[in-house]
Order: sequence, then C-alpha cells, then structure tokens
Amino acid sequence: MKLHLFIFLFFVSMTTVVGQSYRNRGSYNRIGVQAKLLFSSIETSDLTVDGKEGFQGGFTTRGRFYNNWGIVYGIDFINANLSVQGAGASQAVENQIDYSIIGAQFNILLSYNIIGQNLAIDFGPALLVNGKMKLKDSDQGNTRIDGYTTLTGSDIEDISTINPFAVIGLTGGFENVRLTVQYQYGLTNILNGLNKQELNLTDPEAKDFKGTASFISAGVVFYL
Repeated sequence: MKLHLFIFLFFVSMTTVVGQSYRNRGSYNRIGVQAKLLFSSIETSDLTVDGKEGFQGGFTTRGRFYNNWGIVYGIDFINANLSVQGAGASQAVENQIDYSIIGAQFNILLSYNIIGQNLAIDFGPALLVNGKMKLKDSDQGNTRIDGYTTLTGSDIEDISTINPFAVIGLTGGFENVRLTVQYQYGLTNILNGLNKQELNLTDPEAKDFKGTASFISAGVVFYL
C-alpha cells in the first residue's frame, strides 16, 4: 500500500508541475530529447559485481520556476549492464556472468542556474521501474556464483523492480543543446527481491542480500 501511494504521489507531482509550467507562459520552458552513456553498478558485500556501460535516453522538460530556480522532469528508457563473478578465481574473466536491467525511469528535479541559462545544477528524486536482472547468455544460468555452494546465475535474476534514487548533476550549454552529467544513488535495497525467493533453502549462505544501485551518466540533450 505504501509503495502504491508513493507512485501515485509521484505522478500527481509531475502532473502538477506540467500544469504550472504551461500556465506560466512567460517562463523559459523547453522539451528536450536526451541520450546518455550509462555506467551502472551495485554496491554489495554479498556478490562480486563489476559495473558496465549501458544506455539511457528519453524525454525531458526544463522550465523556469522562480528567479534562478527551475524544475526538470521527464522519463527515460534505461538499459543498465553489469556482471557478477562466477566461481573459479583462476578464470575470473571467463567466469563473469553478464546481466542487463531494462526499465523506465521517471524524474522530477529542482534546478538552480549558476550561470544564467548556460549552466545549472540539478538535484532531486527519480523512480526506476525495471524488470529482472536478466542473463545475457542463458547458458550461464547454471554457472555457480562465487562464494556460494549451489547458488547459480539464474537464481539471482529476480531483483526488486521498483527503486527510488537520489539524483545530482550538472547541465551546461546553450538554448537548443546542452551537455549533462549525473550521479544517481539508490535509496532502497535493490537485491531485496532475492530475499523473497527463499534461496537459503538450497544454499544456506544465500540469505539477507543487501545492495545499493548507483548510476553515472553523461550525454547530450537537444531541445525542440
């Protein structure tokens, strides 16, 4: 119930912002298309995770709110990639199990103009709705996870599918095109979904998973 309420309030907030922005016709208000290179990872002591490059892209709107303050809101498609170490330390490279996480991320950020409309700092919340941490190669499904007796690659796909983030970043450039860089830090346990699978029934060590996702992205925004 709390999760549904959070999602409802998030969408209500975005709708309110859109309405205010368009009613205030004298304000700077631009719709943009953005594409970013995404580096993702999960900080955890339960798995050995290596971050990989991925992609983030979608639509964003930047509007002036009050004096040097503005609001940025939008939706992005995310394709995040990472790998988990399989058993066999002497063959570390060959035993990396590759995964991808695909989802949609909604954001509503405050923005403060440092140098006019040419450089701004953006910060606020984002909500990622994602699918499984899906194996890229199904043949790796039976590969044992490093540090466990029977836990395999296919056992750890069902991560949490709704994950809020705190976002901070810089956006700089001109009216029609800007460069952007962001850091995102997860506010919840993205591996909590594994704790609901009762994996400890087959591997006693496979319990109490904890992990925090983080994203670093950099790219370009084209304003229409």
